[in-house]
Amino acid sequence: MMETKKYPFSWEPGWSYSRMNVLRTCLRMYWYDYYGKRFAPERDRNRIMQLSQLSRVAFEMGIAVHQTISEVLKDLQINGDLIPLEEAKRTAVNKFEILVNNKPLVEKRYDIPFSEEDREERHGKIMTSMTTFYGSKWLTMIEEMPRETWNSWLIDPVGYGEFRMDGKKAYAKPDFIFEYRDNRHYLVEWKTGKPRRDENLVQVQGYLFYANDILGLPLESVVGVVEYLTFPSEKPIEVEGRLVNPMELKNKIMTELKLIESLCSNITENKPKDLDHFPKTEDLDICRTCKFREMCRPEL
Repeated sequence: MMETKKYPFSWEPGWSYSRMNVLRTCLRMYWYDYYGKRFAPERDRNRIMQLSQLSRVAFEMGIAVHQTISEVLKDLQINGDLIPLEEAKRTAVNKFEILVNNKPLVEKRYDIPFSEEDREERHGKIMTSMTTFYGSKWLTMIEEMPRETWNSWLIDPVGYGEFRMDGKKAYAKPDFIFEYRDNRHYLVEWKTGKPRRDENLVQVQGYLFYANDILGLPLESVVGVVEYLTFPSEKPIEVEGRLVNPMELKNKIMTELKLIESLCSNITENKPKDLDHFPKTEDLDICRTCKFREMCRPEL
């Protein structure tokens, strides 16, 4: 089992793929998501905390698939046998139903329709995702390895995936890490959403730095992978660490981190600038499914 390094808590902001996604989508949403609970007027904090707990059907679908894959891998690791595909499909669909029936959802709060046809479509995507996973070359690769090596797998590594880049905080944690007979470690990300290859490429390249800093793996000995489970015809992303220009990638991530820091009035305390520096998006389709819309755009 690989030893993982941990860093002490600090307030300064860090780079992450998900943080940049929110920032690019809407700056006002970004403020609510990352700063509202700490820096909003006291009268608004409880409401922001409540709204921040809202999830979405699509997100819970991804959680159901990820949790099922994690359980399948752990069961394989312990017992040496792969759960039958049909059982895995049923498990994933059942998990999804439990999640959407018990989680606070944007769809429920804002009366966004989620019909039986929509539900069946989600079930279909879940089953497609599990079928893609069972047919993936990554599963074949780990089954080819001697049983005594299986204990070294990292399935859903603990923590938030925090690492350091030139002393700056960043986050990037793959879903699954295993070593193959070519003496390389594969860092695999399972995706259930629409392929965003350019953004996903940066995300998975960030995994290479996580593996180097936190797991102590040389860059040339790792391969970053994105598998698009819901889109089996989409070719997986494979990034070989030995072919990556580390300075070029580091500069890209550091540039994005500077953008994050530019929105702070105090970087050390991760204190944001005034709310006026975080304009609302003009795309009302984004607003309609935003969990903070009743505070930001109550007219909707």
